[in-house]
Amino acid sequence: MKIARILNVLAVLALVVSAVLVYRIKYDATLHAEQVAKLKRTISQEVDSVATLKAEWAILARPDRIQALAAKHLDLKPVTREQSIQLASLPSRPAPVDEIGKKLEALGLMGEDASIAVDREPSAPAVRKPAAPAKKTTIAVKPVSQLKAPAARPVSAPKSIAAPTVAPPPRSSGPVSLTDFLKKMGLVR
Repeated sequence: MKIARILNVLAVLALVVSAVLVYRIKYDATLHAEQVAKLKRTISQEVDSVATLKAEWAILARPDRIQALAAKHLDLKPVTREQSIQLASLPSRPAPVDEIGKKLEALGLMGEDASIAVDREPSAPAVRKPAAPAKKTTIAVKPVSQLKAPAARPVSAPKSIAAPTVAPPPRSSGPVSLTDFLKKMGLVR
């Protein structure tokens, strides 16, 4: 009899625990369903606002509106066929310049004027010390009175890609076309 009562009590406890677990799972599922519905509403609102912004952008970027604003606020000449140029006629990219090296040379910290000293600990033959983790490297800079001026470098004329064959037009207060500008810069003949 006692064993039957213990089994009945355990069965009732198992039933109560399973009911609590089922209720908790149902509550979590309901909570997640509400969050999903809220996210769907938010996504729908964002899609609507993106569509509205695209429509506003389409209105603002109309070619006739841009043309009217350009005619009103900019003093431009119409684009002509002669303004197109070939890719080969453009100058090549300049070589990279080491700005830090130039500054160090100007300060006299590179070349013959500067020396690099390596500090080493004196070695004692009788007692060995543990090895040092790393050597310290310092740059010894001479006083200003001992520095030499950098050697004068010959100034070379800048290399031009193509010299203009047509003299640029006289400077006027009116607008300059792209072709005139490129001719003036010596990029187009």
